[in-house]
Amino acid sequence: MDLKKGAETRARIIDAAINLINRKGFKDTSIQDIIDATGVKKGNLYFHFPSKDELGCSLIREAGERYFQYLSESIKSSDPRGKIADILAAVLEHNRGRGFIGGCIFGNTALEMSDTGEQYAAIIREIFTRWERILAHLLRESKAQGDLPAGIKPEPMARYIIAAMEGSIMMARLHKREEPIVECIGFLKNMLGIR
Repeated sequence: MDLKKGAETRARIIDAAINLINRKGFKDTSIQDIIDATGVKKGNLYFHFPSKDELGCSLIREAGERYFQYLSESIKSSDPRGKIADILAAVLEHNRGRGFIGGCIFGNTALEMSDTGEQYAAIIREIFTRWERILAHLLRESKAQGDLPAGIKPEPMARYIIAAMEGSIMMARLHKREEPIVECIGFLKNMLGIR
């Protein structure tokens, strides 16, 4: 088998599955939907992913890596609070670029699969923990510099930021407009003293 062609096929399957599952949910996306979206033969799909769960877990991991790479590339500021503002702006831009369709694949999967699929729950916990650590690290740096408003504890604030952003993404998806995310970012920046 041509390794390059195999890698391209695998990537095409992952890309299509991410888009479908983000829009329709895991349970409502069939293997046939993915085959139709990619044009790959069923045998090729099962060569790369022997089961739908293996495909699902692989695509969530891949989506996580892509998302953190995107957030990392979006940071332009040098100070910790500026980096947080850059991350929040990147989340808005990501959802704006998708026309507020699909919402957050990680939040969606957590809601849909965490009670029935421990393997999915474990991957989603890893992703949210990673995001929490990034934000908590920046908040601790800000606190060390004396820039974090009094009373804000980095770890709980990091979790609050994620929860607030996830809620705003859901509302933006529901209404197909950016205001819920924009307002959420405004409140968070105000709490953190970010200009």
